[in-house]
Amino acid sequence: MRPLRLTLSAFGPYAAETTLELEKLGKGGLYLVTGDTGAGKTTLFDAITYALYDHSSGGVREGAMLRSQYADPKTPTFVELEFEVNGARYTVRRNPEYPRPKARGEGFTTEKADATLTYADGRPPVTKARDVNAAVLDILGLDYNQFCQIAMIAQGQFTKLLNASTEERSRIFRKLFRTQRYAKLQDRLQEEASRLNQQRLAQNTQLDSLLAGLQVAPDDPDADALAALCAQTEPATALTLLEGLLQRQQAAQEAAAASLADTEARLDAIQQQLGAARQAAQLARQLAEQQAALDAARPALDAAKAESARHAGDAARLDALTGQVTQARTALTAYDELDALCREQKQAQDAAQLAGALAAKRRTQLEALDASLAAADTALAVLVDAPTRQLALQNQAAQLEARSTALDALAQRLADSQKQARQARRAQDAYRAAAARQDEARARRDALDRAFLDAQAGLLAQELTEGAPCPVCGSTHHPARAVLPRTAPTQVQVEQARQAAEEADRAAQTASAAAQSALAAADEARRSLRRDAEALLPERFAAPEGKPPVQLTFALMNTVLSEETAALQAAHTDCTASLRQAGADCQRKAQLEADRQAHTRQRPALEQQVQEADRTAAAQSARVQALEQQVLAKQKALPYPQRAQAQAALDLLEADRTALRAGMEQAEAALRTAQQNYAAAKAAVDALHSQQAAAQSSAPAQPPETLREAAAELTAARDAARGQEKQLAARLLPNRRIAEQYRTAAAQHATLEQRVQWVGALAATAGGTLTSKQKIKLEAYIQMDYLDRILRHANLRLMQMTDAQYELERIGAENQRSQSGLDLGVIDHYNGTRRSVKTLSGGESFKASLALALGLSDEVQSAAGGIRLDTLFLDEGFGSLDEESLEQAIRVLAGLTEGDRLVGIISHVGALKDRIDRQVVVHKNRTGGSTVELVV
Repeated sequence: MRPLRLTLSAFGPYAAETTLELEKLGKGGLYLVTGDTGAGKTTLFDAITYALYDHSSGGVREGAMLRSQYADPKTPTFVELEFEVNGARYTVRRNPEYPRPKARGEGFTTEKADATLTYADGRPPVTKARDVNAAVLDILGLDYNQFCQIAMIAQGQFTKLLNASTEERSRIFRKLFRTQRYAKLQDRLQEEASRLNQQRLAQNTQLDSLLAGLQVAPDDPDADALAALCAQTEPATALTLLEGLLQRQQAAQEAAAASLADTEARLDAIQQQLGAARQAAQLARQLAEQQAALDAARPALDAAKAESARHAGDAARLDALTGQVTQARTALTAYDELDALCREQKQAQDAAQLAGALAAKRRTQLEALDASLAAADTALAVLVDAPTRQLALQNQAAQLEARSTALDALAQRLADSQKQARQARRAQDAYRAAAARQDEARARRDALDRAFLDAQAGLLAQELTEGAPCPVCGSTHHPARAVLPRTAPTQVQVEQARQAAEEADRAAQTASAAAQSALAAADEARRSLRRDAEALLPERFAAPEGKPPVQLTFALMNTVLSEETAALQAAHTDCTASLRQAGADCQRKAQLEADRQAHTRQRPALEQQVQEADRTAAAQSARVQALEQQVLAKQKALPYPQRAQAQAALDLLEADRTALRAGMEQAEAALRTAQQNYAAAKAAVDALHSQQAAAQSSAPAQPPETLREAAAELTAARDAARGQEKQLAARLLPNRRIAEQYRTAAAQHATLEQRVQWVGALAATAGGTLTSKQKIKLEAYIQMDYLDRILRHANLRLMQMTDAQYELERIGAENQRSQSGLDLGVIDHYNGTRRSVKTLSGGESFKASLALALGLSDEVQSAAGGIRLDTLFLDEGFGSLDEESLEQAIRVLAGLTEGDRLVGIISHVGALKDRIDRQVVVHKNRTGGSTVELVV
């Protein structure tokens, strides 16, 4: 990265916009940034790091602290840097958050922080600070911390790394080389080892739990060996014992199952014989019961046949009654038609009444509408002039408002005139006082002049000596010299009085001019007040022709204004009330007109509704009369006067017919039931005779009592065998499941044990806890390697700057339990001694610090991917070096410029100014702020 142009505006001590053409410094060699202390040399480097990373080079000045205190409030604060990377040019512009004047109105607003990165190849620019930061990181390949260590070594940072403790140096390396990832790896390995140990303990507990759940008979040949199984037992041994136990329990269960099956087969045979004996006895009982039922069914069948023959002649009688019922029902329908006609007549009467009521309602509505229209016409006649009154009152209100504004202006003019009058009086009083002081000063001056002249003879006499000639008469004898009065003034007093008189003259002249100006202003204000008063209130102040004008005084003016204001307020109150009433009248008039128009539109439709209602009522009345005539005709054609009498005759016929039909149906049902009962009893007797003959061929040879005793013995044997079989299965099934689970858990345990061993060894190695090994953690080891590489780079330069006297070395751990290893020592090749770097002198310490800082820059640059920076900045005074050491340091720095690298040094050491031609000179102005110039 090579800076080409740097522009600062209201940044730090640079109040105005300042541009530094860094491209003119060339592509290689040394250049010096010099100037007054506090002028802003380091601010130039701050501006570069701020433009790139939104940080200052020292990391102590941020945000609003960068705003120049010398800048004009309207000058914007920003930094713009044009730089080059690998032949491509970029421009980054960045501003902090700071207060600026508002574009409109008074006061300040906050200018938000912003950043923009522009590409020279025409690509769209990058905006927003976060995106610009990411883009700069992508272009340079360095973050802020790496850039400060590689390209911009800030003031006060040289000795920081040299004199740091092991812990401080470790924190610095962790930040620069990101070695915290190795510390995280240490922790992750330790956590993994701990987690695996916990898993191993859990698996051991699981194995012990599985083996403890085995069910083993006390008489098993391996009972003791199985009871001694645990997590530490070899899996092969445990599995052999488990397999043997399962085989024995499987064989015992199979034997018990075979015995149970044989016992159940013999018990089934006995049960079948007992079932045949029970079936024969049950058939005998059922045959006797069905024969008795057949004997009882014969008399019932004969009685049912006799009752059925008795009802043989009732069918003809039933047909006659059915014809009579049909005729009665037909006659009854006419009564239903009469009832329907009566209901229709009643509905027609109700409809006629409703139509009449609706016609009356419509006529009432029409009359009310006509009355409303008449009332609206009356009210509108009263409010016909409401809009005219409202407009006149609005004009009156505007006139009153204009007069109120004019009165306020006149009152303000009166107040201004009174103020001018008071100022004129004060100016006159001041002039009178100044004139009095002038007279007093002149009188004192004249008195002192006279007294001084009167005392001249005494002053000359003081200088006369006998024998010396008198300057006035030339006599050398002075018998009667004049005496100097005690009150005679001195020349100084006379001169002071003359000066005081002149000052009093000037003060009196100034006071006179001020009084004249004040009087002129007061007169003009009074004349302007009179013109305004006559224009606004001619009836009060304008004089009629031929009469003297009314004398205008402040008291009169205040009185007139008070009276006019009171009258205006009263008129305004009356006008407001009248205007409010006129507005209400206009609203009322508009509402009445709208209602009248609506009612007018409603009247034709309402008239039509009245006519339709009258026609509907007449039609309904005619229909009612027609229905009444139909009802009378129906009533004359009926056989009975009332429907109830016709219904009673029909009910009697139906009762006779129902009774006759019921008797016939009961006789037929009784005959069918008797026939079915007899047939069912005979069929059951025949079937039982057949079953009894078939059962006699398979009857058991032994008596039932003998069979039941044998069945009881076999049932007891079966239950015992079944219990034994269940007991063996209850042991075998869980043991088989446990063996399978143990086989899986043992395989997992073996895999976990292998991982525990190598992870534990790796964690101990990374954590520095290996037995008989040096106690160095992985992160410390990596940092020690970084330090060794830094020292290799640093010693190349330190040996050159010290004529091969000093060489830095890393001091290793003192014992195996120490976690140190980042301490620094120095080898003195002149006397062959080793000692701490803290014993170096100021100049020696500076050389070692500079070499170490440059070595660190080389290593950070290498760790960042071998990125090459074309510019290096050093912010240090070099004031602790003697002439020879300074020359050596310059040679080392000059060596850094090989390969087109530019090295900038901030310093105010005079010797550097003589040795380095190219300079950036910063000047501090007396009025505040700084400027910069480029000397090439």
